[in-house]
Amino acid sequence: MKKADVFILMDTVQFVRRHICNRNKIKNSQGDAQWLGVSVSSAKGRDVSFIELEIDYSQKWQSKALASLQHAYGKAPFFDKYYPELESLLLQEFPNLAALNIALIEFLRSVLAINTPLKKMSDLSGNLGQKSELIINLCKIVEADTYLSGQGAKKYNDPEAYEQAGIELIYQDYTPSTYPQMGESFISHLSVIDLIFNCGPESKNYI
Repeated sequence: MKKADVFILMDTVQFVRRHICNRNKIKNSQGDAQWLGVSVSSAKGRDVSFIELEIDYSQKWQSKALASLQHAYGKAPFFDKYYPELESLLLQEFPNLAALNIALIEFLRSVLAINTPLKKMSDLSGNLGQKSELIINLCKIVEADTYLSGQGAKKYNDPEAYEQAGIELIYQDYTPSTYPQMGESFISHLSVIDLIFNCGPESKNYI
């Protein structure tokens, strides 16, 4: 998002179960990586989008998540600065997973001083297609001439289709930075929450 001129939130794509779509890792008080998740409804089956997927508030995941954050980061340098707003977001009842995720993204990008304009795919009209066709059509809508892709998309990206559309396909080669972190040993690939609780306003310098 920080590198892009515009960032599209793909809230109408299919939710992937047992992935990171509704969970991420934090570093607990014992110094181990621990999953933190949002309970979602299983009533609609497997083929459901983020914007259609309801959050299951009967599972009391909010109190569990907040207690885990308090135990893990209560003594972190910037816990008191960011926890109240994060708590407020997690205590709200959102209509679907997309709405919660977008609210968290907005909060975190504000902390990280990222001002890239955001657009939601649900606000874009027309049949956008699938896989490379979908991305190419999104690029055309926002008049982008370059697509910044993750490494995992190599298995379905069609380089020839991008070339024919006049869109440059660039794969990001991102190596996470090491930053001051509570505990004896550093754990990488955690939620950005770990970064902001440990580094505060300086967090933007590590992404």
